[in-house]
Amino acid sequence: MGNKKAVVLVMLLLISIFTGSCSDSGERASVVPGVNVSVPDNGYNELESLYDEKKSVDENISAFLNEMTLEEKVGQMLQVERRSISSKDIQKFFIGSVLAAGGSVPEKNTMVEWRKLTDEYKSAAVHTRLGIPLLFAIDAVHGNNNLENTVIYPHNIGLGAGGDSELAGKIAGATALELNAAGIDWNFSPCVAVSNDIRWGRSYESFSENPDLVSIMSIPYITNMQKNGVVACAKHYVADGAVSYGTGDSGYLMDQGNVNINQKDLNDTCLSVYQEAINAGVKSIMVSYSSINNEKNHGNKYLLQDRLKDDMGFNGIVISDFEGIHQLKGGSLYDKVVLAVDAGIDVLMEASQWRECYEALIEAVGNGDIRTERINDAVTRVLRVKMEMGKFENVSSIPANEYSLRNIIHKQIAEEAVLKSLVLLKNKDNIIPFGNNQNIAVIGPAADNIGIQCGGWTKTWQGGMDNEDGRWMSGTTILDGFKELAGKKGHKIITDIAKLEEADIIVAVLGEYPYAEGKGDDDSMDLVNGTALADNEKTLKAAYAAKKPIVVILVSGRPRLITDEIDRWDGLVQAWLPGTEGGVIARAFYGDAEFTARLPVTWPRNLEQLPITLYKQSDGYNALFPYGYGLNVKN
Repeated sequence: MGNKKAVVLVMLLLISIFTGSCSDSGERASVVPGVNVSVPDNGYNELESLYDEKKSVDENISAFLNEMTLEEKVGQMLQVERRSISSKDIQKFFIGSVLAAGGSVPEKNTMVEWRKLTDEYKSAAVHTRLGIPLLFAIDAVHGNNNLENTVIYPHNIGLGAGGDSELAGKIAGATALELNAAGIDWNFSPCVAVSNDIRWGRSYESFSENPDLVSIMSIPYITNMQKNGVVACAKHYVADGAVSYGTGDSGYLMDQGNVNINQKDLNDTCLSVYQEAINAGVKSIMVSYSSINNEKNHGNKYLLQDRLKDDMGFNGIVISDFEGIHQLKGGSLYDKVVLAVDAGIDVLMEASQWRECYEALIEAVGNGDIRTERINDAVTRVLRVKMEMGKFENVSSIPANEYSLRNIIHKQIAEEAVLKSLVLLKNKDNIIPFGNNQNIAVIGPAADNIGIQCGGWTKTWQGGMDNEDGRWMSGTTILDGFKELAGKKGHKIITDIAKLEEADIIVAVLGEYPYAEGKGDDDSMDLVNGTALADNEKTLKAAYAAKKPIVVILVSGRPRLITDEIDRWDGLVQAWLPGTEGGVIARAFYGDAEFTARLPVTWPRNLEQLPITLYKQSDGYNALFPYGYGLNVKN
């Protein structure tokens, strides 16, 4: 990949991120350049000419619906986790999409191997009677985060702090380019949850507690993702960020829980972001595991059919969350399938029991429990998305073996996002920016760990940490950045806690363990317990004992309770989960970059205040830092 041809090709394609679509029609090619895949021919394209690019989408959909058997239609309504299905199954059951869940990666986690994987399934779909293209889906929530050693961008809460919607669009475009190279068509992103309670482990996936900011950030993300050939997905419908403490399902504290909410608050705070996403043209919406007023969303016909489809005018795909229908009430999987599809779910995301779901759908139509019109509606939506996104035209993209990982443009976008996400919360006596010729101690468990910087949904579902075997991902750490600047600024970097007396300033980098949904729920929220890193306490004790000025950098997916500690700190910067390019953070401490970010969520004083937001001010909104707070360097 270091050759000039690859660099030029990447640069040309990157231009499309900012100028429009990559989906110009090209020659039919079911196999990617540089990748050899062999798929048995089972009556390949008996009706290859059925799709006519000269006809309208509606005309083409009608042609397919008139020709498709019930089995072919039902196959389009299933999305199967790739470890549970073979390419032969794709042909036999006419499956419409395949998912690689978090951590479901090829044995060799490289771009070429990803393309071999995705192309095998896609080629199988082309070799069916009608040749309906298959969509390959993934959760790429802060970059192409399942791929090893690529660029990982800040999680959404950091982007919300930056408030730069154009930058969010650039990140979407860059991510889409990489997904195209990997053969991925459908991205379960962005999360448009409106944050309500920082104890929820998915708080960092939300841009903000303010629905207006959520829409401002998500709309350019959606539009640029789809302009570049990847189906975007607004999730999780609806009010997943509003679940009440202690109501969690599947053994979790909050995740998949329930919210009791009146219609006005539901409309104003939760449904409004989906209406904005629909207006922006989002092609898919994922249903939340959670419940509203004790009714699971996956079976709530009022929410899915009446509100989302009929009232809000959504004509894209409504997809379940991973095996989400299994949480519905009912004595059998058959009952749950009927309830979910009748409620308005178009595609069932399944793993080990996908065949049972397939059979249940066919049986339910025969029994009259699911109307043929409902099946046709679901299939129409699937076909519409595939046609509108150009998937029937077999557009080729950058060959996987010529794609340059961690290319300079993507790294620059990530670095800009990191710098724009940093919130300066305390700056006593203008300790920041640091002066030249100072000795700076950089200590703490999050100072030199890329896995911690990236958080969850990085290479695996729950993420991971650097260890003695090496770094979790390629990139730069906060400590790397300070070391790089040391020579330029004429100072010495100290990392040994035993030598803190030599420092002029101590930078204590604290944080959280990586986590994702469910496992990130935390009922403590301090710097010692729950998801807080074990060495946070040890670091602070050492810093206090040295009796030197202390600046804290907090690397976390949400605010943590610091009221009892902050008076002992001279400075505080909230860095969120910056991703792989953490080295640029040091620039802001020397005045080489400005602090412009503002809190996208309210920062509480104590646990008793939770949940506290702009819209929940039961104690008079006596927050430690209010929504929108942030200092400039000279404040």
